[in-house]
Amino acid sequence: MQRTRRLTLLLLAIILTLSLAAAPRAAAAGAGDIVVGYYASWAARQGYTPDKLPAEQFTQINYAFAKIENGRLALEDPEGDRKVLGELTALRKQNPELKIVLSVGGWDESTWFSDVASSSAQRETFARSCLDLIRAHDLDGVDLDWEYPVSGGTAGVIHRPQDRENFTLLLRAIRKTLDRQSRKDGRPYVLSIAGAAGNGYLNSIEPRAVAETVDHIFLMAYDFHGPWDSQANFNAPLRPVSGGPSRYQGSVEGGVNAWVSRGVPAEKLVLGMPLYGYIYQGVSRAQDGLYSGFDSARSVAWDKVKGEYLERPGYRQLRHREAEVPYLSGNGCFLSYDDEASIAAKAELARDCGLGGVGFWELSQDREGDLIQSACSAWRGGGFSDVPAGAWYAGAVEAVCEAGLMQGTGAGTFAPGAAVTRGQIAAILYRLAGSPGIYGSSFSDVRTGAYYAKAVAWAARRGVVEGFPDGTFRPDQPVSRQQLAAVLWRYAKLERADSGKRAGLEDYRDAGEVGAYAGEALSWALAEGVLQGTKEGNLLPQGQAARGQTAVLLERFQKLLESA
Repeated sequence: MQRTRRLTLLLLAIILTLSLAAAPRAAAAGAGDIVVGYYASWAARQGYTPDKLPAEQFTQINYAFAKIENGRLALEDPEGDRKVLGELTALRKQNPELKIVLSVGGWDESTWFSDVASSSAQRETFARSCLDLIRAHDLDGVDLDWEYPVSGGTAGVIHRPQDRENFTLLLRAIRKTLDRQSRKDGRPYVLSIAGAAGNGYLNSIEPRAVAETVDHIFLMAYDFHGPWDSQANFNAPLRPVSGGPSRYQGSVEGGVNAWVSRGVPAEKLVLGMPLYGYIYQGVSRAQDGLYSGFDSARSVAWDKVKGEYLERPGYRQLRHREAEVPYLSGNGCFLSYDDEASIAAKAELARDCGLGGVGFWELSQDREGDLIQSACSAWRGGGFSDVPAGAWYAGAVEAVCEAGLMQGTGAGTFAPGAAVTRGQIAAILYRLAGSPGIYGSSFSDVRTGAYYAKAVAWAARRGVVEGFPDGTFRPDQPVSRQQLAAVLWRYAKLERADSGKRAGLEDYRDAGEVGAYAGEALSWALAEGVLQGTKEGNLLPQGQAARGQTAVLLERFQKLLESA
């Protein structure tokens, strides 16, 4: 008995020792549902402060960038960065699972990576400095964006042939230091990297060894083409394009496949997506400027694409069938960018490939969250916490969100029972129309800069919506079922999708409640199957159009337009 008891105690002691030795790893909390956003240090100086971030969308926010100074991790602007980091960590009060991580390097601050990775002593010194800075600012980890090991990067970056192996050793040193601290305080610490999508980068690191060491790899699946090229081309094509220049046919899909083919588990990859594009000036008219030589080129944030270029006269909005990305052509320019639909397609690719998550560079370029919300909705498969899988509207919610027509309401919810407003329905149809350029609004209560301002101006100009006699539009007023039917009917006529079919209203018990303006619209909607009556035989024309119900109507309406 005593021997058995001693063996039992010994076994328990071994188990306890092993459990204490195993440090908690940050990846466990978010594996399979990682959403990373890079928040740049200059964003706060430009007025986009941390309190304006849609923090509920993310599992990790990377503050970019820290630098390497005298072999140690250091803040670029100690006073300013300290303030911003405090504001970022405060976001965890409402989002307790959110990780705030310090990113080091980037294009401008990668000069000294090769040095700190070059010897055991320097690696240990740098690793300890990472932990010291993390603890000093109550952060959750560190992210390394070395651009680039072995070769490449901006002028002045130090390179060594040994960078390939030393990068792995540096990461292992940081991992060991973070894990040692985790065993002391029980807190998981993140170690991640940002890596390029091409084979050139993969040849300069040890992909499988790196993946085994870090929690995840942010795959920079953008900048496949840009101002450094000789021809105008797409920033982040989803798939390769046939018939283009043979020099380089990189794509998002190809980048993912390249990493996985090197033995990197798909779940270790976070698909990084751009919130910006590139405009090439001085292009030829041939092929709408695609593959043309150019005089100059520069990056353009999504907010500027949306706010200035989409509505500017002289530009044609196009979409490449193979690349699955939009572009603008006109005024001697070619503008490659991503919109809600293309960013959702990238997120769907990440989901279909079994990747660990999605991410964005950088957050101040999408201040209203158009692309972020669209990508997150597609990544989560429309999986809003308040949309049960078996709900009658669940499939429609997923479809319209992936199409970029509707978005969630934040914190992973859709609010299917909430009313749709007049401003929202104008914005939805504006997106469906491809966000065409229309200037100005004559409504006194539609403020410039509101998310629906351009949509209302377009919809009113095209006769899709109408205002009130007092000169207002009342964008926050809920839409009724008959109002929604009227708006969809006007849009159908605009698109020449009204086949002339009509259904009678007289058999519905509440037909007398239908407004004079909405009679034919409801007759059209019933005949085309866009709208249906209730099982009790009512139309409920004055009932509010809920978001879940609107999603169903929109899905049916899209199919009607496609078949017209």
